Amino acid sequence: MNNFKSLKKHLNSCIKTMDRSRSLFVVDPMKHFTRKRKHLFGNTLLNVILLEAGSLKDEIYKLFGYHLDTPTASSFIQARDKIRPDAFRSLFDSFNRNTHIVPLLKGFRLIAVDGTVLPIRNEFKDEKTTIMNGNQSNIPFSAFHINTSYDLLEHTYEDVIIQGQAVMDENGAFRQIVDRYQGRKAIFIADRGYESLNSFAQINHSGNKFLIRVKDIGSRTSVLRSFGPFPDTEFDRTVKRTLTRRQTKEIKAHPEIYKFVPKNQRFDYFGESEFYDMSFRVVWSYVKKTDKINRFFYFLTARLVV
Repeated sequence: MNNFKSLKKHLNSCIKTMDRSRSLFVVDPMKHFTRKRKHLFGNTLLNVILLEAGSLKDEIYKLFGYHLDTPTASSFIQARDKIRPDAFRSLFDSFNRNTHIVPLLKGFRLIAVDGTVLPIRNEFKDEKTTIMNGNQSNIPFSAFHINTSYDLLEHTYEDVIIQGQAVMDENGAFRQIVDRYQGRKAIFIADRGYESLNSFAQINHSGNKFLIRVKDIGSRTSVLRSFGPFPDTEFDRTVKRTLTRRQTKEIKAHPEIYKFVPKNQRFDYFGESEFYDMSFRVVWSYVKKTDKINRFFYFLTARLVV
């Protein structure tokens, strides 16, 4: 992995490259960052990244070396708002392209996908970010939901999908991350919440592989429930099913062969056929901690051995 000085050099180089074509990344190319001021395009882009957990006023003082002529927080906000949001995405992608040293495990990258909640002030209310009865109370709760993919071997972020908490869709974000991925062959690893038959099929079609934890077999909403029966002990089994939206007597009589997919459940791979053959591994393992046993169920790509 690159050392700090090398990474800093690459970051500054990416910002300088964007600065030379900054008209592509500002809201008004004819006006914004056309004159020399304290808040230049490149400096503002970098300073947004460097902000920490202090108040904006304190952070600005720190960034400008605590000088008496430090610009105000208000002027910084105005400069920041002149930069289009996709400029940060372009910087993220450019930096990753220039710093990747891709370590592999048996020929695969290990890409972990997970999400987290980023609360924002409740004064900001809209249909995408605000839940009116958050935490079973009458107090509105506003937040973004951040879905990221992270290379476990290189220790770098690969992609990010930002959603409003009120319209959060982890499965949709997962599919988007897989669809946008253009790197070396990878194993996508995810926790509960990201499992779906549609995602399993998408990863198989992409030529990559997956290892996804799913809900306990005792859960009413577990994807495992219709793929059993399974033994009440640790196991590693290959499961095959033919997915279909049909409900004939033949299909209902053979749940060990067919898996019914209702129309309100998204599945993009039937095409002109009414059937789709799917094969994958199901693994149950457990970890015992003192007097408690934690059970873990996983769906894996068939033939995945690492």
